[in-house]
Amino acid sequence: MKKFNSTNLFTFNLILVFLTLLVANNSFAQARWQADVSVTSVTITAGAFKKVSRGTNNINKPQEKVVQAVDDNLKCTITIHNENDDDAWGTMMVVVLPVEVAVVNMPSNAKLDPSVTATQTFAGNIIFTIGHMAVGQDVTVEFTFTKSKYGNKVGAYAYSDSPDPNPANNYKDASY
Repeated sequence: MKKFNSTNLFTFNLILVFLTLLVANNSFAQARWQADVSVTSVTITAGAFKKVSRGTNNINKPQEKVVQAVDDNLKCTITIHNENDDDAWGTMMVVVLPVEVAVVNMPSNAKLDPSVTATQTFAGNIIFTIGHMAVGQDVTVEFTFTKSKYGNKVGAYAYSDSPDPNPANNYKDASY
């Protein structure tokens, strides 16, 4: 039987300390905090038909109104998704609207850009406050806006306060 001398004992203790530190380091290690918020779909569909009053093109009688059935509203539905392994905190979405449209209907967590007033009714964007999203959660928002005569393309960009490993999937757009 071999006896331990001071060199062997020192080496044994050094290996024991090294293994203890290695195990302790792995047990306290954490993966990086990250949530992958992505815009998974943007769809635009025709709104319901309604009768609206429109001014005539007669400059001599601008007060005359013609009532006609028109389909002048579009409904936009946007879905965002949180993937990866952490919750997304402080999730927001900015939606860029077509040229010269007015927002007809939107949810309570949405806010029009500050340039919209009683005299300037056209909106350039809507900001949605989504808030906390759990891992694997989908959130869908809907809003209605008037048709633009210049094209009806809507773009949506979602982000959160959580680090995002794949920001390339944070944007999507669609046209009607």
